[in-house]
Amino acid sequence: MTSMWEGGNAFLFLVSGISACWLVALAACPVFAQKPKPTLMAFPVEAGAIRVDGVLDEPAWVSAEVGAGFVQYVPNPGAPLTEPTEARVLIGPSALYVGMRMTDSQPDGIDARLARRDAGIVTDRAIVVLDSYGDGRTGFLFMITPGGIQRDVLFFDDTEADLSWDAVWDVATTRDETGWTAEFEIPLAQLRYTSGPGPHRWGLQFVRVHFRTQEVSYWSERPPNAAGYVSQFGTLVLPSALPTPRRLEVVPYAAAALTRAPGEAADPFYEATGLAPRVGLDLKLGLTSAVTLNATLNPDFGQVEADPAQVNLSGFELFFPEQRPFFTEGTDVFSLTPRSGVNTDRPQLLYTRRIGRSPQRTAFVPTSAFDDAGDDGTVYTDVPQQSTILGAAKLSGRVGRFSVGLLNATTRAETARFAAFDASTNQVADGRALVEPLSNYLAGRTRGTFGTTVVGGFLTSVLRDTSDPDIDAAFATTATVAGLDVEQPVGDQWLLTAQTAGSATTGSASATADLQQAFPRLLQRPDAPHLGLDTTRTSLTGWTAEVNAVKIDGAHWTGGLQVAATSPGFDANALGFQRRADLASVDARATYTEPSARGLFQSWSASLLGGSGWTFGGERVGGLVSADLSGQLRSFWDLGLSAEFEPRRDDDRLTRGGPLARQDASSSLSLRLSTDARRSVVGFASGQHLRSELGRVRTAIEGGVELRPSDALVVSLEPSVVVEGDPRQYVTALADPAAQATFGTRYVFGQLDATSVALAARVDWTFMPRLSLQLFVRPFASRGQFSAFKEANRPGALRFLEYGTERGRVTENADGSTRIDPGDGGAAFTLARDFTVRSLQGNAVLRWEYRPGSAFFFVWQQQRGGFADDGRLRVGRDLRGLFTDTPTNVFLVKVSHWIG
Repeated sequence: MTSMWEGGNAFLFLVSGISACWLVALAACPVFAQKPKPTLMAFPVEAGAIRVDGVLDEPAWVSAEVGAGFVQYVPNPGAPLTEPTEARVLIGPSALYVGMRMTDSQPDGIDARLARRDAGIVTDRAIVVLDSYGDGRTGFLFMITPGGIQRDVLFFDDTEADLSWDAVWDVATTRDETGWTAEFEIPLAQLRYTSGPGPHRWGLQFVRVHFRTQEVSYWSERPPNAAGYVSQFGTLVLPSALPTPRRLEVVPYAAAALTRAPGEAADPFYEATGLAPRVGLDLKLGLTSAVTLNATLNPDFGQVEADPAQVNLSGFELFFPEQRPFFTEGTDVFSLTPRSGVNTDRPQLLYTRRIGRSPQRTAFVPTSAFDDAGDDGTVYTDVPQQSTILGAAKLSGRVGRFSVGLLNATTRAETARFAAFDASTNQVADGRALVEPLSNYLAGRTRGTFGTTVVGGFLTSVLRDTSDPDIDAAFATTATVAGLDVEQPVGDQWLLTAQTAGSATTGSASATADLQQAFPRLLQRPDAPHLGLDTTRTSLTGWTAEVNAVKIDGAHWTGGLQVAATSPGFDANALGFQRRADLASVDARATYTEPSARGLFQSWSASLLGGSGWTFGGERVGGLVSADLSGQLRSFWDLGLSAEFEPRRDDDRLTRGGPLARQDASSSLSLRLSTDARRSVVGFASGQHLRSELGRVRTAIEGGVELRPSDALVVSLEPSVVVEGDPRQYVTALADPAAQATFGTRYVFGQLDATSVALAARVDWTFMPRLSLQLFVRPFASRGQFSAFKEANRPGALRFLEYGTERGRVTENADGSTRIDPGDGGAAFTLARDFTVRSLQGNAVLRWEYRPGSAFFFVWQQQRGGFADDGRLRVGRDLRGLFTDTPTNVFLVKVSHWIG
């Protein structure tokens, strides 16, 4: 009789088929009727005619053409803005001036809270967005609040946003008894455009966010669910010639870091106090009015917040977002953003955190050093934390109909020191070893517009100096990924996209064998005829491709269909991020949105998606059906509910290179709730519960509260708890001829019961818009206990045989370890896997932008950590330990000065 869990497979394909049928029917859905796009003329002014003080009292403002007629985007799409708003634009010899007047019938309700620059807070806002290319795809956003908080964002590909983009511009605001005013000065040197005689036609959008009523209104109407963002802009006409500005910006910096760290007195490399002064330079040069060169020498990222502590027991690499300013800015031209789909295992072809990563060769101490160390085996090492970036340069902009981008960076060879101490002779044997080779990283991207069709190409290349034999055995010498992509609108509602790439990696036989056996590929799987490990190979090639059909416009219905595949040999991890290869997938999504206020809701949406995935050998390793319902109440509270179901499927990753296993079916339910973001006390909570047929469970609860006792101070607390139980947590693989059913290797699993708790606390104190103090602390603790050890006794098994009950004998040792006799004539073995880890991360950052583009930082970072092998989360012990563990303290002072 078919179980409920197995019957889910049929349900999966049924829902996936229904989703695909929906997408076929979506083409007939109506779209919003839109008004003609508005046009505004920018009146010319002489240099010095405008004083940026937040008061539009110069004669040029009085005679300028007025942009009015703002239309709501939310909460009542298409309705006029309830409070009058006007905007004007002037063009000078070297800058664009924008004046916006926001009338408010309750001026005491104008929100003027403070925050540091680029903070994403809920408040009154005035926004101008310029499509200076005039291509309907690129927008430069400049935002100001009544409290003087500046924010700038770069939009690309019509809808994608680069929040890290920064420009040097000026703005002033004033408030009076009838509302507030914003006056912008945007240097032409900060924009990208085609110079020459006029007239010029740019895209233009004004946005007003009214805090009290939560109205978001646009000068050029943007209907909900309409395709695109930049493509919805109105037109700005610049009647006169535009100059080619001289764009040279130089930002030198000087920094000094003082580190106090724990260590052993016997360690010859230990320094209780370390001082590291450094200097560097960032440069931005406008080669043309539309092409910019960015370069950096010896970049410093000491003010970047550390990654949060996590415990990873899976075989997959953890993904952390890029936070370093040089690499986050101007990444729009390098983007390869998928348009649809639920497959999260598709390769990301550019992941700049590979540049300057921690040295990858960890086993570098020769065996002879352990021999020299005597009976105590004491070996000390001194390994750099990151590879040093000697220099990097980035070229981006437009040349004719093409956008172009080129990134190149070089990291130096890194050497680690080791010392082996022999207690019997009181002698030290020391040496050095390369742990990271001299490397060069290159990424190139171009996209051209041909009518409505966009065609692009991309390339990444990593070259390493592998002349050292040890490096040659551990690292590939070259790694290249190249490909093409295309976008083609179909009518006004649909967009077709396709992307394909190939990879080629070369190196020694040892390094290539490591790549074949790495977790994304696992070509050594013994029961996969379509794979195969070849230890004589010195190169590895593969490909990836995807096709998307996306409904991007509609009054209510949107959705998408995706087909994607990545071959077993594809490798993008040298300069990308790839979780796995050997996967083909199909998935579909359909979403219904009600953007207008009805009943209890301001707006709501519901979506259904389904998908499945297979290896190139036909093993079905993926499957998902998900439904989501979310909405905003008229009280401006947000609610969300989602459910997921994953049927039984094959699992080619559970044994981590061993034979295929079977993954059990599971279902999960998630809830989300957040309160009105306008209040001085804002809260949110979310919870998820997952359960599978074999008893795999996961319950995650996260909450938070944000307190705003004054306009200048924000305090937030975000606790989280995750409780997990997995009856088939991978423990180890042991070579044993007795395990003939699993190809001579014994694959051992156990019941893992784990609990992780964390509390993220943050204080943001803004003394003035350009002077702020941020405090952050995150205590974290996680424990894991293993029991009920078992063995994968045959390929494709769903249930494994448990030691001590179904086979073999289990003995608990006095030291807490477990001795297992497998009971089939194989060798006994001992396991000791319980753990408790804790950490405390904290930092304080004082930031003063003493002039536009120039900043002073004072940073204090602290890291504490501890470990216990009992697998028990003892609140008293671990809480005390967080404050008694010896800390590592880093104090950093940094000054950068913008010259431009």
